[in-house]
Order: sequence, then structure tokens, then C-alpha cells
Amino acid sequence: MIFSSLTYVLFLAIVILLYWRLPIRFRVPLILLASYTFYMSWHPPDGLIYGPVIFADSLYFYYLSRAMVRWPQFKKPILIIGVTTELCLLGYFKYINFLSQTLDALLAFCHLPAPHAHFDVFMPLAISFTNFVLISYLVDIYRGDEKPDPSFVRFASYVAFFPHLIAGPIVRAKELLHQFDSAPIFDHKRFVEGIHRFANGFFIKVFIADILAIYVDNIYGHPHLQAFNTSWVAGYAFSVQLFCDFFGYTLMAQGSALMLGYILPENFDAPYFSRNMSEFWKRWHISLSRWLKDYLYIPLGGNRQGKLKTYRNLFITMALGGLWHGANWTFVFWGLLQGLMLCLYKTGRYLNLNRWIPELLAVLITFHGVVIARVFFRAQTIGDAYHILLTMLNPWVNLNLNRQTWNIDTGLTFMSTETVLGVILLYFVGHWLIRKYRFSLKSLVLREMAIASAYSFLLYCLVTLGGSQSQQFIYFQF
Repeated sequence: MIFSSLTYVLFLAIVILLYWRLPIRFRVPLILLASYTFYMSWHPPDGLIYGPVIFADSLYFYYLSRAMVRWPQFKKPILIIGVTTELCLLGYFKYINFLSQTLDALLAFCHLPAPHAHFDVFMPLAISFTNFVLISYLVDIYRGDEKPDPSFVRFASYVAFFPHLIAGPIVRAKELLHQFDSAPIFDHKRFVEGIHRFANGFFIKVFIADILAIYVDNIYGHPHLQAFNTSWVAGYAFSVQLFCDFFGYTLMAQGSALMLGYILPENFDAPYFSRNMSEFWKRWHISLSRWLKDYLYIPLGGNRQGKLKTYRNLFITMALGGLWHGANWTFVFWGLLQGLMLCLYKTGRYLNLNRWIPELLAVLITFHGVVIARVFFRAQTIGDAYHILLTMLNPWVNLNLNRQTWNIDTGLTFMSTETVLGVILLYFVGHWLIRKYRFSLKSLVLREMAIASAYSFLLYCLVTLGGSQSQQFIYFQF
């Protein structure tokens, strides 16, 4: 059930109605039942296997956490066993074929016979996100920051809570599990805020991300045929698409949770207005950034062991963060580029060079660094990324194509390169205006007029474009 589908809206409405009508003691079990129903509804018949996998994983970590408290002298071995088991599970389901293909390539490079083994393995949906949730829970108990929850139903509901299950935010126990300790009381303002968030997320997902996706898919589907203009516009379009897709999902997840009385953490804070890469990673996919920092970067030594080891730790953290996104060398390269840009920023800060760069120029440099690095994130292969980057950095490649316009039928209208560029510019202007003046609309009348106008436009779009097919969220594949 994709969040932007009618099926999910009906599912959510039924869950909300039952949730607020049931006695308090049955509400958390209902959340657990609804979460497993939601989870197992994906990709039948494989989806029927997803439920037992996440149930067994949750049960395993539930008893590991209790064993840590019962036998504190064995805390460290228990932690090692738990984390190792979870990483092996992730490695088998997500990376076994990637490792096999990499081994084949290395053997072929050395002129040795390669086995060319392929494993017919289905990857449980959202295994990367549940993996991080469970590892952080066990580590927090090991550190003494958390205590094991005595109720398996509450713990399993925290792990499988359907609004955040598929693509985050990556929630820690202190952010969600403790909210299950006592069922929330119905709050009208919170419920209305949930509707607002869900509707806003639906709009930017379906009417910005999904439409731009058609243009981006066409450009990246033909990397050898691109020129300077189409490659750059596709780079800008993908960055806007990715943000609107993921931010839209986050808003819909937060809205779904709020309508049930629960609060999920914020995951974005206008990342494309960041002045450097360090600031960008504090404002983009915030829950992932904090996880990598607290459970990988700092345990590696952080910035406490000198400049060279700081750079090493950044490269390791971001390379593994890239690999977490997908079993492809393109994601590893993308992660390494993130590490390189973070190291360049830190070098500039050490040398006190950053203060000489005007704020607007710093924002533009950071954004374009993000756009260029994301070529590897979006491309299917390193070769495809090379062709796109070659045209982005060399205006004379495929020069004859520069005079051509890509007109792509989106199913709604014909979208030219120039039209997409206009949509992108309008997006940034609108985003900047909202960010700058959102706290200035103190008049209740103006605020309600703005909300009414927004929902009127949304209704118009639903009536006019309601037949369009919504695409799956990008981060669902991770």
C-alpha cells in the first residue's frame, strides 16, 4: 500500500476509526495488528513472508535486551552477538548478490575462473530501516541510555509501527517506544495537524515528485544521448524530485501518526539552503545523519584523534552510509563523494577559508555539490554516471544535442526541458517564500485563507489529474 494510494487512505481511515473507538488497553495491540497487515500486504505472495521475518527479528532483540539486564557481566558479548547477527541478516538478504558479482569481477580482472553464482533471495521490505532501529535499541540498552521494555507487544509495535516502517524516520526508543507506555488522549488540534501534514505530503509527492520523475527517468534511461542542458536540468530535477518524494513521504508518515495521537521526529529542515555539507547533513534525512553520527562516526573516534583520523572516519561513515542505501557501487561512490566534500569543508574551516565565501555563494556551491554527487545516486551503473557527468562538466560533448529539446509525454502534459527548469525555479522560490514568511502570517484570517486556498487547489488537482498513476516512493527500495 503506497501512502499516496486510495487503498492506503481507506486502510488508514479504518485503523483510525477502530483505534479511537476501542478501549485503551486494545489500542496498542491494534497498532501491532495493523502494522503487520500493512507490512504483509506488499508484493504478495512474498509479502506474507515479511511478517514472520520482522516478528522473529523483533522477538530475538526483545530477549537479547532482557538478557543484557539479567546478566550484565555478559553485556558486551550479547551486544556483539546481536549486532553481528543483524548485520549478517542484512548482508544475506540485501548484499549477497552484490558480493557475488563483485567477486566475479575481481576474479575476471585477475584472469581467474568466476563461479557466476546468483542467489534467488527476496529482500524483506524496509529491512535497512528495521535493522537500524533494532541495532540502536540494543546499543542504547548497552550504554545504559534505555531500559528493556517489559511488554513485547509494545516493543513489536515500536519496531513495526506502520507510518515509519517502510522509509523512516529512523526512530529511537526515546522518540516513539515510550509513547506506547500510555495511550494518547484524542487531541483535536493534533488530529487536524495530522490531516494537514498528510495532505501536504500527498500534494508534493504526487504533483511534484511523480511528475518530475517521468522526466528524470527518461534522461537517465538514455545517458549516452544527453547534452549539457538536459543533464544539468535532470540533475536539478532529480534533487527536487528526491526531496519532494522523501519529504512528502515523511509528511504523510507524520500525519498518519498524528491522527493516531503519536509524534514522529522531523526529518528535514530546508536542506537545499545549507551553506556547507556539514550543515546539509544536519538538515537532510536528519534521523539517518544522527544514527550514523551516534552509532558509527563517534564510535570510530569522531574528530577526537586528529585531522587525518577525522577524515578517515568521515570517509568510512559516508561510504557505509552510501552502501546502506543500496547494493550497488554507484551508492558507494556517492557516499565517498559525500565524505570528500565533508573533508573539504573541514579543511576550509581549519584554514579559516570559509568565512571569505558569501552566504549565497556558499549555498549555491553546496547545492551544486549535492546535485553532482547525486548523479551516482540516480544512475544505474558507474558507466551511466560517467556519461551524465561528462556532459555536465563539458558543454561541447554531444554539442548537436544541445540545440534539441526533450519533449516527454508525462501522461498529463508534454514537458520540455525548459518547462521542467521553470518548475524547479518556481519550487525554490516558493520554498524560500514559505520558509521566510511562514511565521509572519499571524492573522488567523490570513492563515485560514491560505489553508483554504491550498486545499481548494489540491481538490482541483485531484479532480483534474485524479487518473494519474502514483509512483512508489524512492526510499522504499532501501
